[in-house]
Amino acid sequence: MAAREVVDRYLAEAFAGGGTAEAGERLIASETLRQRVASMRSAFPDLELETLVLLAEGDLVACHGVGRGTHLGLYQGVPATGRSWEARCTAVYRVEGERIADAWVTWDTLALLEQLGAVTRAGTVSA
Repeated sequence: MAAREVVDRYLAEAFAGGGTAEAGERLIASETLRQRVASMRSAFPDLELETLVLLAEGDLVACHGVGRGTHLGLYQGVPATGRSWEARCTAVYRVEGERIADAWVTWDTLALLEQLGAVTRAGTVSA
């Protein structure tokens, strides 16, 4: 299975809210990534990711997308609010032996936390 196909399957079968722990075990080699996925799926059981861009080069796959979900569990110390959110995400995955070995993931966490009501963006200051 090519690296791009591994990441496609991971996003559809392990990461999204309908995903399964078995798919995570099969597709993710990194225990750290498995724990992050479990945490996100626990906080946002209906988590969806719309892939906007997916690029592959050798064992590296880059993905840019939009995540959406409902906050129904603990997320970064914030108890469930029942609020829905939408935020951008960019990630680079390294695939090794048909499993994701490394992942570098960046969410627009500020936007996500604002939508949950956990933070308020400070006003801008002009010089």
